[in-house]
Amino acid sequence: MALALQERLGGPMTKLRCLQLVGPVIGRLPRVFYLVAAAAAWIGWHTRPDRRDNLIRNLLPFCDGDRDRARREGMRAYRNVGRYWVDLIAAPRRDMSSFEREHMRIIDQGRLRVLGEPGPIIVISAHTGAPDLTAQALTHRGRPFVALVEAIQPPEFAEQVLRLRSGAGGQFYSAGYTGIRACIEALREGGLVAVLGDRDIQGTGICATLGGRRVKLPRGPWELARRTHALVIPMFTTRNWSDHITVYVEETFRVACSDHAEMDIRVALERWAALLEQHLRREPGQWAVLEDFWRVHACD
Repeated sequence: MALALQERLGGPMTKLRCLQLVGPVIGRLPRVFYLVAAAAAWIGWHTRPDRRDNLIRNLLPFCDGDRDRARREGMRAYRNVGRYWVDLIAAPRRDMSSFEREHMRIIDQGRLRVLGEPGPIIVISAHTGAPDLTAQALTHRGRPFVALVEAIQPPEFAEQVLRLRSGAGGQFYSAGYTGIRACIEALREGGLVAVLGDRDIQGTGICATLGGRRVKLPRGPWELARRTHALVIPMFTTRNWSDHITVYVEETFRVACSDHAEMDIRVALERWAALLEQHLRREPGQWAVLEDFWRVHACD
């Protein structure tokens, strides 16, 4: 149903009213609506050829050019889009204090011990699995977070979505002056910031190699990490049919702070791009990016 709302109803304000109407029901029965979202995704996959073709093109490089496999993995990714909307609507009404114990399997969990240590931390993830749910669940380790997300229109719709996202833990901001300021202040106070590093939504990215192609990836996380000397935790998530999540925690690192700022940022970004490609090749169908990624983020 959530995906059907996103795909089929009118403008954003109509979607907003629908979110307000069905939210309490989805919050009480999330597992049922994960099934509904999967069914809606199947319909959307067959009635939205533009998005279907984008997903197939996006995943082809990580499927070694095998179009049949890219099509299968694209369908998996489209189902995750529907599940994301169920996550979003249900999260404020779920018991997130037990979510990690009951729904998450963490690979290399020992690397998360740093969450209990003082100092600024940036968790950087991608549009794979369920990054929002993962961050909200980890809040219950005693480390609240500030997160930056893509700005959407109109403002009334954006405000409602941000409230939903923030309802289960952490504080979400649209990427812009206010959000970036909140991230800087949180890091200077030794806090935790969560960002996604696979889409250059602000148009200030740096060219890097991903999937054998040159694309722009966001520079913001690396500038923040360098400026505040924050520890970086790369984290990738995958989900199963509903809301059981596997979290892969990569080795932590810091962005160098030499006399060559641009080089420091590029080295960190290229390290991230290599990790991102590794995980996208492992499970391409977890990457839910609906735009034509290679065109939108192509290097000039």
